[in-house]
Amino acid sequence: MRVGQFFTCARPGRYRPSHGSFDPVPDDVVDEWVRGLPGDLNTVIVSLLGRKPDERSEFSFYSFHGAWDLPEERRDRPSFQDWLNRRHNERSIQVLEHPTCDYGHIPQKTLDAVSSDISRLLSEGRTVVLVDSGGDTRTCRQVCKYLQFIEDPNY
Repeated sequence: MRVGQFFTCARPGRYRPSHGSFDPVPDDVVDEWVRGLPGDLNTVIVSLLGRKPDERSEFSFYSFHGAWDLPEERRDRPSFQDWLNRRHNERSIQVLEHPTCDYGHIPQKTLDAVSSDISRLLSEGRTVVLVDSGGDTRTCRQVCKYLQFIEDPNY
């Protein structure tokens, strides 16, 4: 049985110095985030990005859209997957979206689906990067706890 690697992180551009947490994130900042992702040709981003508590899309910061974005929010922007394929095709990064609400409780059905995807991908030897807005509330406190993962402080 092959075992992959698992990482959690915040959305691209979330912790940029001198920028507000609601400011637009330029593509070059997202490009830098993508170049810093672990793994090579087997990386999968499992995204929990969906909506903020005020119902704003967590993809409203970007030049791409998410699965929960309404047609008027998409504004002819490509999906996150299409954006990655255009700008970072050499990495062949796969995106799996499980939209959730920031600071909210992840519904059991979604938690089961996320957990199933992560377990399957790790057993395939893939590198999995679990992303939410800040990289803590939904990822660590809910998904990692549910999977009984223990944080490795060396990373």
